[in-house]
Amino acid sequence: MKRKEIPSDKTLQPSPEAGNRGQALGSDNQEVILLVTGILLAILLRYPLIPFDSNDYRSGPSSWWDFLLQNDNFAALKYSFTDYNVTILYLMTILSALFPESSKIFVIKGLSIIFDFVASFFVYKIVRFKYHRGREATLAALATLFAPTVVLNSAMWGQSDAAYTAFLVACLYFLLTRRQSMAFLAFGLAFSFKLQAVFLAPLFLWLLVKKEVNSRYFLFAPLCWFILLLPAWLVGRPLRELLLIYYEQTLNYPSLLTVQAPNLYQWISYAHYDWVYPMSLYSTGGVILAIAVFVYRSRATITADRLVFLAFLSVLVMPYILPKMHDRYFFPADVIAIIFAFYQPGYWYAPVVVGLASLLTYERFLRGGDALIDFSWPAAALLALIGILGWHFLQIFGGSRNARGGA
Repeated sequence: MKRKEIPSDKTLQPSPEAGNRGQALGSDNQEVILLVTGILLAILLRYPLIPFDSNDYRSGPSSWWDFLLQNDNFAALKYSFTDYNVTILYLMTILSALFPESSKIFVIKGLSIIFDFVASFFVYKIVRFKYHRGREATLAALATLFAPTVVLNSAMWGQSDAAYTAFLVACLYFLLTRRQSMAFLAFGLAFSFKLQAVFLAPLFLWLLVKKEVNSRYFLFAPLCWFILLLPAWLVGRPLRELLLIYYEQTLNYPSLLTVQAPNLYQWISYAHYDWVYPMSLYSTGGVILAIAVFVYRSRATITADRLVFLAFLSVLVMPYILPKMHDRYFFPADVIAIIFAFYQPGYWYAPVVVGLASLLTYERFLRGGDALIDFSWPAAALLALIGILGWHFLQIFGGSRNARGGA
């Protein structure tokens, strides 16, 4: 029995008169050549960036690697030597055991780079789902691999944001193909890597009110997260400590409203932290619920285009209105914006705006010194984009279009 999939617009279907079989074979060969060439160039682009030794790399992954080697690898997981969750440490434990004498910077950054390609693979699958042919999907995958923040985040900065983002993109793909159990497991894996996976969480509520997901699958994600805590617990780390890792992270930066993130708090003084911080959390919840009410009351169905749009809206709005966001927290939006632009070509500028705003915050950290421009400017650009997307949302779910009209 064929799996039921999220419906697409009629414009997404390939023309039945799209050339003969020979032309199709030639086109397929061209796409393979383009994809392979692009992958090789993406690897070559990253290679000279890997030796860059950032402060975050030295105080983070590099120091974890040394601690693992000095404390019998897997046995070291019983200690609390980082505030990161243990999932990424499992992978580093395996790598440090396999390559103890290797150049650790290449191995550590290589792990992050692998997730760049995993994310790109699922971008390819999602765009292929829309167009049913390889050209657009190949271009989307390569756009992901060559996106400046994707390249710099893993190869230069040595961060692992591609890890949880890859599973968020996988989650979106499984939602499109109606594999709900896989979607929630992918989300659980993303959450197991980083708390910031919650940026996509509102999407599940918005789909739930339209009965596009079954509530019985919601336990899959926390169960996946909990199971991945158990190896560290079995080694000797207290379970309570493992369960509270993400809570402890929220207590960092007790006086800051933003940590160089181009968001709403660029215009709010830290002097107002005591009342702005709790109010911002309530406001975020209010925004999520307000969107849920619009989606619930609307006659609009959830097509593939609309699902991708809601996913992009979620990962863009959440880090914009939440406090204590870091410069790298728009990374999922950087990637999903590319998918959105291929699903909605009229919004081709969305990944440009989001990617440039993120890149400007990266530039200050990686180059050092003062920022090229005040971060309120990229924050304003993102606010303008959110306003445009908000208008698009109202056109779809505000009652101005019928149940199937529009994107």
